[in-house]
Parts: sequence; structure tokens; C-alpha cells
Amino acid sequence: MNKKISKLGLGTSNIASLGKSLPYNKAKRLFDLAFDMNVSTIDTSDTYGSGDAERLIGKIIEDKRNNIFIISKVGYPYITLPKSMSPLNQFGKKILQGLKFKKRFKKKYILSGIEKSLKRLNINHLDAYLLHDLSIKDIFVHKDECFEALYLIKKKGLSRFIGISSNDHKALSFTIKNTNVDLIQTKMDFKKKNSSLLVEAKNKGLKIIVNSIFNQTLDHSLDIKVNELLKNFHINEKYKKTILITYCLLQKNIDCALFGTTNMEHLNLIGKGYEKYKVNFSELFAKLENLFK
Repeated sequence: MNKKISKLGLGTSNIASLGKSLPYNKAKRLFDLAFDMNVSTIDTSDTYGSGDAERLIGKIIEDKRNNIFIISKVGYPYITLPKSMSPLNQFGKKILQGLKFKKRFKKKYILSGIEKSLKRLNINHLDAYLLHDLSIKDIFVHKDECFEALYLIKKKGLSRFIGISSNDHKALSFTIKNTNVDLIQTKMDFKKKNSSLLVEAKNKGLKIIVNSIFNQTLDHSLDIKVNELLKNFHINEKYKKTILITYCLLQKNIDCALFGTTNMEHLNLIGKGYEKYKVNFSELFAKLENLFK
């Protein structure tokens, strides 16, 4: 099996969240459309829907496992009650996180976590397993324990790749310099002066996944310049985020850009937009590169 990370990846934080969860049939149509557009990387976490996101994904990919690159994460506390009381799980999770319960990166918890994720997903291994929102404080508290758990998980064949998901610059720097992980997941920083960490990660051979592009806002003056540039190329502003995703993948040598959606029209816009703009728009992306200095 030689599955690779697809250039576009589907985030699943909302597919089973409180008040927003998708019924199976609607979720399956969304995923089938994603797969048809070669969006074959699925990013999830044990805490999304208190495990319900993983369960839903497991049902959907049952006959497609060999074609899907599945990422899950561990670290945030959540509650799993018996099925008859499962609607209370997410209330419990919100309470735990609202009370600022510490993230859980002890070796025993991480090893137990991947077993539970595999069971919910109904698979025998993940393609990538990440420490969720790891901070430099988490690293100091748990020292090498959390990374030892990841190494053991990879050695046992429970995950092909291991890594961290983090927006903490110091945590990313420490991980890149001092550990043997395979990939990092972080938000995309469009400022060229802030991209040195990604360059360092690439030089070390790590895969890079970026997220939160649709949740980011450019500063006002830069946003105006980007809008003007799109206007010069006769591109509707509704494609702006798709252009930014394509820019990251082409100009920054990013392995995968994640986006979260439960809307098929939105998914279609991104998938078709990427296929359109990744070719014959080199001049546009060169001009964007100059803007993001």
C-alpha cells in the first residue's frame, strides 16, 4: 500500500459536533463527492463529537479504506458515556474544556487513545497520528513521554506516520529540531518572514499539512491588495480562499491543505477551483508571492 497525502484534505471537526452533526446519508454524499475530486485525506480527532466523528467516518470509508489517508489526533479530554446516554457526551466535553482541564499527553493515555480511535474507525492502522494542539508547556510537563508513545505507535504499525498539530511556534521549533516525527500540522502563515519554520521542516524531510485557511483573515491593507489582484485576473472574490489554498500548495511546497465543510456546494467550489487554478495561473501566484513579503 502506497497511499499518499492528497493535496486537499477534508477536516471533520463539525460533522458530528453539537447541533451541527450530519446524518449518515448526507455525510456519505459529502465524502463521496470529496473522493470523486481526489480529496482523499481525512483529518479527524478523538475529541470531535466525543468520538462520533470517528465512528461516522468508519462507517463511510468501510469499503474504501485502501484509498483514504486518515489522520487522527489525541490530547484533549472528552467523555464517552454508554450509547443510551451518548447525547450527553458533548455536554460533558464542553464542561471539561470550559473548566480548562489539562490536555492529556501521558504515554499510557496516548497508547490507549489510538486503540480507541482505531476501534471507532473500524480500521487496523492510521496513516497519521498527531498530538493535538501540543504547546511548549505540554512538552516541558511531559518531557519525552509523549514522543516515546508516538515512536512506539509507529513501531507497532498502528500508524504509518506520527507528528504534532500545533500553532505554538516554540513547540513546532522544538519538535522539528529534537524529535523524529514525520509531519507537522499547523495554520498557514502567509507572511514570508514567518515561514522559516516550514522551510526548516521541509529541509528535514517532514511533511507539512496546513489548516485554518478559511478561518484566517488577512490584514486590511493586504486584503485590499489581494482583492485588487484577483480583479486584475478577472477572478471572482468568492474564489479568494481557494486561490490562497492553491498558492500554499504550489508556492510553499505544502503537502496538504485542510478545509472543513459540511456543505457540498462549498466542497465543489474548492475542489473544482483548485483543479482550475493550479494550472496556467503562475503569473497570479508569482504576484501573490510578492505581496506576502
